[in-house]
Amino acid sequence: MAEPLVIIEDSREQSPLDFSGFRGVETLRQGLKTADYSIRFYEDRICFERKSVQDLVGTLIGGHTRFLREMERMQPFEEKYILVEHSPSVLFNYCLRHGWQRKFDTIIQSLLAYACHYSVRVRFCRDRADMAEYIVKKSREFIAKKGGQDGEKKETDTD
Repeated sequence: MAEPLVIIEDSREQSPLDFSGFRGVETLRQGLKTADYSIRFYEDRICFERKSVQDLVGTLIGGHTRFLREMERMQPFEEKYILVEHSPSVLFNYCLRHGWQRKFDTIIQSLLAYACHYSVRVRFCRDRADMAEYIVKKSREFIAKKGGQDGEKKETDTD
């Protein structure tokens, strides 16, 4: 029987995603130095930062310094992701409702700048279920490239 995929969720995560519907996936709640989610045995190599629309706006409009430190900590990771709950249109409508039409452009430009400067992948997810599915998919792909959940190399890997 294959080892389960163990997704680590940061103990400070206030609204954890639900991974219970995925076969062969377990979650472990513990402190992470960087981001909100990672994979057991690869905590310093892959990370996922989850942002709700409200949190993203607050972070990029008012909390830039803290987020910049997070991006700096992500720098050495092989794979790093910023996952935004909902589509860009939901983000735009949120900004519109608050009279922040111009801030929408600033937020998108900031995300693009982070993506370019820090080589972080930014993905807008339809909803929380889509976000959980994406984390599972990318985690499994990463583990497959690395040779398994326990970090052992596949026989076909070469040094």
